[in-house]
Amino acid sequence: MMAARKNKKENENTGNEILVNVGPVEKRIAILHDGELADFFMERKSLEHCAGSIYKGKVNSILPGIEAAFVDIGMDKNGFLHVSDVVDMAAALKMMLPDEDEPEIKEPKRSGPVKINNLLTKGQEIMVQVVKESMGTKGPRLTTHISLPGRYLVLMPFDKGIGISRRIEDRAERKRIRDLLGGEELMKKTGCIVRTVAEGISEQELKRELRYLMNLWEKIRMRAEKKNAPITVYEEYGIVLRMIRDTFTEDFKRLIVDSREEYSRITRFLKAFMPALRKKVKLYEGRTPLFQKNNLDKRIDEIFERKVSLSSGGYLIIEQTEGVVVIDVNTGSFVGKRSLEETAFKTNIEAAEVIPRQLMLRDIGGIIIIDFIDMDSKDHRDKVFNKLQQMIKSDKARISLRAISQFGIVEMTRQRMRKSLEGSSRVECPYCAGKGMIKSVETIAIEAVRRMDAILGKTPTRKKTLTVSLHPDINLALVSDQAIMLSDVQRKYHCNIEIKTDRSLHIEDIVIDEK
Repeated sequence: MMAARKNKKENENTGNEILVNVGPVEKRIAILHDGELADFFMERKSLEHCAGSIYKGKVNSILPGIEAAFVDIGMDKNGFLHVSDVVDMAAALKMMLPDEDEPEIKEPKRSGPVKINNLLTKGQEIMVQVVKESMGTKGPRLTTHISLPGRYLVLMPFDKGIGISRRIEDRAERKRIRDLLGGEELMKKTGCIVRTVAEGISEQELKRELRYLMNLWEKIRMRAEKKNAPITVYEEYGIVLRMIRDTFTEDFKRLIVDSREEYSRITRFLKAFMPALRKKVKLYEGRTPLFQKNNLDKRIDEIFERKVSLSSGGYLIIEQTEGVVVIDVNTGSFVGKRSLEETAFKTNIEAAEVIPRQLMLRDIGGIIIIDFIDMDSKDHRDKVFNKLQQMIKSDKARISLRAISQFGIVEMTRQRMRKSLEGSSRVECPYCAGKGMIKSVETIAIEAVRRMDAILGKTPTRKKTLTVSLHPDINLALVSDQAIMLSDVQRKYHCNIEIKTDRSLHIEDIVIDEK
C-alpha cells in the first residue's frame, strides 16, 4: 500500500506541466519539469505590455546623427525606430522570433549605407510594431517589418517570400512545406516564416492558420486606414494565450488553470488552433490556492534572491546592474575530498547546470559575465564550458557565448524581450537610499491577500475574523488597487477582515491575527 502511494506521488511529479494562477490584478504562470520550477511568467494590469502590438504612429523627430527616428504611438514615451529596423528584416525577426524559429534570410545587396532622413519625414504616418518593451527611460523599440505570429506560421504582410526555420532540417519536409504554401494564391502578395513546430503538420492545418492570419491582417489594415495616428491597431495576446501559442505542446502532461473564465478562454483558443491539446487542460477548483498546493510561492520568492544555493554546499551570487549582470561562483561550505582543483571543478560543473535555469527564470538579458572558480586544468575548463553550452540549448532566447578564459571567465549575451521579473515587481528601497531593492507596494499588497487566503483556507469553519496590521502605504493599495482582490477573499470565506495601519512597521511586514 505504501509503495503504491509512493509510486503515485512520483508519477504526479514526473513530466512537464503548466500551472496558471489568475487573480483580479495579476496572472502567474509556472512551467514545471518533473516537479521542478523551470520557468515563470507574470503579468499585471498595472504594468505596460506592448511587445508584439501594432500601431499607426506619427514620426515625431528624426535624428540623422544616430540614424534613428522617434515615433509617437500614443504612449507616454515615443518609440525608437533605428534605420536598421526599417531596411533590415533579418534584424527585426531576430528581436521578434525565438532563436529556434529563425529562418535563413538573404538580405538584398545595397550600394551604400541607407540614411534615415531619406526614408522618413517628420509628421509622416507609418505602421510600426513594438519588438522590445520600454525599459527605464527608454521608449519601446519599433520596426516597420510587421509580423503576425500564429502557432505554425508568422505572417509578414509587408515582405515577400517563404522562410523556413533552420531547425527543420529534413530536405523533403522543407520542400513539402514550401510547395504547399508556394501554391497558395494568398502568398503572392505577402510573405511568411514557417516555425519549427510546423514540421509534420498537415496541409489542412497550415492552410487554416494561413487564412486566419490573412483575415486578421485585413482587419488590422482596414482599421489603420480609417483612423488617424497615433492609434493602436492590434494588441498582442495576453501572457496566458501567448504562452499557450508559443510553448504548450504534446510534450506537456497537462495544463491546470484556477479560473473558470480563463479556462473557457483557453479551451476556445485551443479549439480554433490546437484541438488535440484541449483534453490536457484541467480546471482547478480546490480550496487551497493552486500555487500554494504545489509549494510554488516559496520557490518563486527565491527567484529574487541574490544568493542561489547549490546542492553541493556551494552558491552563486547574482548581481544585476544597468549595464551588465555578474554571476559569481563560490565553493561555500563544500570542501571536497581530494584536492582544491577537484573541489573547484565539481562546484563549477554544478553551477554550469544551474545558471542557465536561473537566467530563464529571472529573464536576465544583455551582457552577462560568469566568474567560475579558477581551475588550472584546461580539460576541466573545457568540460565546464561544454556543460554550460549543453544546458543553454533549452533556452529559447538568442544567446551568444564566448569560450571560458584561463581565469574561468565566461562572457555571454542573452536576448531579453521584456522587463526582468525583478524590474517588474521590485522598487528601489527607501530605507537604504537606493542601495538595495525591496518589493513594490503592489507586490506586498497582493502577497498580503494571498496570506489571508491561505490562513482562511486552512480553517474548518467559514465564520472568522482576521486582524491585519500593516504599513499605511500597503493599506492604501488594499483599499484602492487591490480592493477587488480583498473583497473576493471576504466573499469566498464569508469572513471579516479588519485592517490596522502601523507606520512603525517595515513596509514589507504583514502581521495577521486570527479570532
